[in-house]
Amino acid sequence: MLRTILYAISSLALVAIVVRMPETALQAALQGIALWWGIVFPGLLPFFVLAELLRAFGVLHALSVLLDAPMRRLLGWPGGAAWAIAIGWTAGYSAGAEATAALRMEQRISRRQGQWLLAFSHMPSPMLILIVIGAGFLHQPSLGILIALAVWLSALLGLVLLRLVRRPAPEPEDRTHTHPPTGLLRAAVIAMLEGHRSDGRSLGQVLGEAVTGSIQKLMTIGGLIIMGSLASRLLQLALPPALSPLAFSGLFDSHLGTYALSEAMTSYSTPLILGAIAATLCWGGWSSLLQARSACAGTDLRFGPFLLARIGHALLAFGVILALWEPYNRWLSPAVWSPSGADAWQPPLELRLGDLPSLWSYVPGAMVGWGVLWSFLLLGSFLYWVTQRRSPA
Repeated sequence: MLRTILYAISSLALVAIVVRMPETALQAALQGIALWWGIVFPGLLPFFVLAELLRAFGVLHALSVLLDAPMRRLLGWPGGAAWAIAIGWTAGYSAGAEATAALRMEQRISRRQGQWLLAFSHMPSPMLILIVIGAGFLHQPSLGILIALAVWLSALLGLVLLRLVRRPAPEPEDRTHTHPPTGLLRAAVIAMLEGHRSDGRSLGQVLGEAVTGSIQKLMTIGGLIIMGSLASRLLQLALPPALSPLAFSGLFDSHLGTYALSEAMTSYSTPLILGAIAATLCWGGWSSLLQARSACAGTDLRFGPFLLARIGHALLAFGVILALWEPYNRWLSPAVWSPSGADAWQPPLELRLGDLPSLWSYVPGAMVGWGVLWSFLLLGSFLYWVTQRRSPA
């Protein structure tokens, strides 16, 4: 009851502020629309369509089979958890929460496993990091790769720390989907064929529905960006200067927050800004957090531990960026960072509907980087599985 009253009061206050300052509200909404239409929409639409193709033709089913053994040996989770991780780490925010909620409702995972899996599978989309932020906001795809590394490594580090601090209780091992080592690749192929057979759609039908569904998702993202931009701007005007950090747009939406931080690149230390971008992505903003809560509404998964996990992930990502900055400058950076001169970082163009940088020229390089990183992840998982299989029980 109290929550409903607070929501009602907040809604009335927001409406009153919009009526009181209509021009400011309009400018904030237009900024959100320009950001969504100019960079987020063209950056994410191709990947959303490709992700649906991967799902329809069974590629993600095959990936979940390949990750089945590492999930059991490393984390003690059932093989079905690999599906939630695969879809969460590729499709982005709320996809992992939806998959985790489905597993919990089917009683394929325990409540404790569901809490851990919910925290580990709620990740930003790789294309959001590599294309939208690396190429679109920062104009340096290599920085997108650095941020992606920090986000992924901090997630793994956080999971290891949780295992050390609070080891989950042993639960009966589910061997329903185990596969003999000699038939792992064969089982992956069979899972891919079965996944496509169960989907049953032709290429034309998949493409049509993928485009329709992707545009619907992007419309939802666009609405959240506009509302986040509006709330951030109005809160900034309403709060005193001492409380201005509470109006940071990244608290409401990760797209707005990372863009605001990219504009500050020339004014503050580069690794600190990149660390703040990585932390904002791991936090996700209230927009993605509320989407995850909505996905888990029909389960017994709690929102409090999930919220603490997001805060911890953000802090770890900030630290990982600082740790990786020197190695990046030494081995991965295409040129020595220079704060001035011809090679200096240039701030993004002012976002206007008719004057925006093209993102498509950056797609091949970013896709190669994403593929290399996923290859290392799968290779590491396979080597760990082999060593565990050969070790004595």
